[in-house]
Amino acid sequence: MKRRFRCPVQTKKELVAEVMMGCRTEVVARRHGMSPKTLREWVRQYRDEVGDIMERKKQEQKQILEAAANYEELKKQYDEALKLIGKLQLENNILRDMVKKKYPDWNAP
Repeated sequence: MKRRFRCPVQTKKELVAEVMMGCRTEVVARRHGMSPKTLREWVRQYRDEVGDIMERKKQEQKQILEAAANYEELKKQYDEALKLIGKLQLENNILRDMVKKKYPDWNAP
């Protein structure tokens, strides 16, 4: 006989919300080390009480997607800045070489 899966009501509601948002019951249950049958019972029991949790999870997903889009934009800006720095360093080195040829006694820092 297996042991009972005990957890707080809030955790049960979180798992039910995850199932209600579209994840398969078996996947959620196995990920948390419990029986799919138990999770199905919780879904029946708490179905009407997880609306606010689902809304919060949707907001979190929306924020994650926005952050990912912002990350891509920042990554592009970062890459452009690195290219610009590389070009400036190359130009600086060329100018130093020109100065050294014209003034051999000049000592660059």
